[in-house]
Amino acid sequence: MDYRIEWPAPMDEPDWAIQEMKGWIGDVTVVWDGGTRVFEIYDPVRLAQTVALEIEQIGRFTAKNLLVVPSVTRENIETAISAIADRGFRAY
Repeated sequence: MDYRIEWPAPMDEPDWAIQEMKGWIGDVTVVWDGGTRVFEIYDPVRLAQTVALEIEQIGRFTAKNLLVVPSVTRENIETAISAIADRGFRAY
């Protein structure tokens, strides 16, 4: 399936290094024939921290179109989205 990834901002190597250290990137948009989906992407450690903090602060955690990858790198994100695209963006 053909699709394109729209990053929240142009990113070079230093930007990706920062994102990987942060363990989170939001507003990653995937566009394909027939749809658009905006992902929030976390690594497992940052996700656990965010979940714990939000539960402590507001009593719940929600995330729309959550995608968890081993580390927040361009390669990991593109690989995960490719696998989702292979399933037609249906059950991801």
